[in-house]
Amino acid sequence: MVEKLVMFENAVETLGYFSRQLAAYFEKKGYRIFFVDYERLDDSVKLVKRFIRPEVTALLTFNFIGLSKENYCMETDGRSIWETRGLRCYCIMVDHPLYYYKELCRTRENLTTFCVDRTHVAYMRRFFPEIPCYFLPLAGNLLPESVRRREPLGRPFREREYEIAFIANYVPLPDIATHFRGQTQEYIDFYNEIFSDLRRNPGQQFDTTMERFILREIPEATPAEVASAQAGMLFLDLYIRTFYREQVVRTLADAGFKVHMFGKGWEKLKCANPDNLIQNGRLIDSAACVRVIQNTKIALNVMPWFKDGAHDRIFTAMLNGAVSLTDDSVYLNEILTEWENAVFYHLENMSELAEKARLLLREEDAAAEYAKEAYAFASANHTWENRAGRLEEFF
Repeated sequence: MVEKLVMFENAVETLGYFSRQLAAYFEKKGYRIFFVDYERLDDSVKLVKRFIRPEVTALLTFNFIGLSKENYCMETDGRSIWETRGLRCYCIMVDHPLYYYKELCRTRENLTTFCVDRTHVAYMRRFFPEIPCYFLPLAGNLLPESVRRREPLGRPFREREYEIAFIANYVPLPDIATHFRGQTQEYIDFYNEIFSDLRRNPGQQFDTTMERFILREIPEATPAEVASAQAGMLFLDLYIRTFYREQVVRTLADAGFKVHMFGKGWEKLKCANPDNLIQNGRLIDSAACVRVIQNTKIALNVMPWFKDGAHDRIFTAMLNGAVSLTDDSVYLNEILTEWENAVFYHLENMSELAEKARLLLREEDAAAEYAKEAYAFASANHTWENRAGRLEEFF
């Protein structure tokens, strides 16, 4: 029976924020929690060794933080302190497992993984069947005081300052295309062919699309060789994500909407009406993101190629009184109802994006009702407290 949890903070700000929201639930349930602080690693490692009690302590992390053979947690025998003390380890991957291919190839005992998209779970069960893996979608962020009060904070819907806001960073496609440098023209043509195929049919999964092209070129490739080749082409995932991210933002700006951008790099986006992109020009932390949403009517989302999952931006919007305007997925279509608690656009029909945004802003009373329904649904089903309860089942 797990009674104590080791978690991490100040490694990746967003993931530390998720962890703190999970911890609020676990502490309420009586678990003792120790946070390994990446800003105080020496002290944290000394103290965590005293905190751990074999049999009753587990490690809960995101994206293999603490499980990637970091120097601070390695013992002289080449094993981690978690391994030598027999901790069960639970790791949530918030990106496609291909991003953690090297870590997944390492043999580990007592590891259970979770993916935020059901197609990612299918990938794990096919290529890494020895590692238990389960579906655990991302959840919405709240401010700490909202977690306690169980109600959204922020201004009344009609009084909100930002009609449309998007919280994300932007890297221009030419900067991502630097990955092509040093490649032969044959490889460049191959990559462009995959990219063009994804553009023609954006409903495709990324990994299965790559596999189809890999097997076309190397029909005899084994599953292990396919997975290795896929991991070597991850920059294509960044490329297609960015392509549609800029398409969505440009579509709204060129249609005359003022879009408030929170994140780095958006001054580099070329569009016909750059004055409609209201630059905030900085990377903001998770709490600041929540405060922006609490002052936003329409919270824009572009999915990071999750075709059967959800992004935390969607549920954060719902929990904080905004209407989520997002591209869809199989999972989202199952759990949400359009024009009731969310509004969907489709990447293959970008013209509807501006039409739906215009309708939401024109019919403000109806939009406020959608936001109200969204809060009721998300607060019951899609908080980090909900996710912690699911994780607890595995303890």
